[in-house]
Amino acid sequence: MSFQITEAFIQQFADNFKHVAQQTQSRLERCVTPEPNIVGMSKSVNRMGQRTAQRRTQRHADTPINDQPHSTRFVDLFDWDDGDMLDDQDKIRMLVDPTSDYVKAMVAALNRAKDDVIIEAFGGVSRATAGGILLPTSQKIAVGGSGLTKAKILQTRKMFRKNEADNHNGEELFITYSAQAAADILADPQLTSADYLAGKFLQDGDIEGKWMGFTWIPSERTPWDGATRRLYAWTKSGVVLGTGQEIKTKVGEDPSKAFNTRVYAKQSIGSVRVEEEKVVEIAVAEAA
Repeated sequence: MSFQITEAFIQQFADNFKHVAQQTQSRLERCVTPEPNIVGMSKSVNRMGQRTAQRRTQRHADTPINDQPHSTRFVDLFDWDDGDMLDDQDKIRMLVDPTSDYVKAMVAALNRAKDDVIIEAFGGVSRATAGGILLPTSQKIAVGGSGLTKAKILQTRKMFRKNEADNHNGEELFITYSAQAAADILADPQLTSADYLAGKFLQDGDIEGKWMGFTWIPSERTPWDGATRRLYAWTKSGVVLGTGQEIKTKVGEDPSKAFNTRVYAKQSIGSVRVEEEKVVEIAVAEAA
């Protein structure tokens, strides 16, 4: 037997790439109001306030002139980009051209950035003519040492009804949930006894479509400090996603880098909470 036979062994290279587990699409973009084709650094969102009618108490009285309340919020655009370089020699060594996979990975990163921008708008400061507007305490549900419970979901639903910001006024309600929140629901006998969960959630281990008045959106990107997760419920009209430029990718030779391949992707987006009454922050206990 020749001990040098190992010299004849060859190494087989993969002819494709496997993308690691990751969120590749924006899950929240379709759940907010789009404001496309913004030109400039920002765009105003004009709000019209609630009027109050007065009882007419005398004949031939003057026609009333009451001021219409107005206010403004602003969508500020910020640029996001990603890029990489591929040497021609790399392609030879790998026996495969990874360019398209690089583009795919960059687009996924920019899609996740869309969700991050929207999530920041949920609980962040909204820029208005009068200054920065915080999400008030009245729109927040305290953690109370518990995860996502039936009581918290019902309290959230009550807040939208009280604010006249639910389906009775043509609003579409959404809510985020994390993997732990889904586990909390499965562990809550008050919730798992419901017909929908017994027939659907307990079988699939997931929430599809509407339940308790909300369309449920899975997300692991909402704020989490290692002990408390902040989930958000909102109406589609309550948050705006502004777009100055949709995701754009470019692949080409870079003459300054020995004409090797440059891969690049970018977008310009911004988001703002338009009405505090249409967003609820739900704090839930969530350990690592």
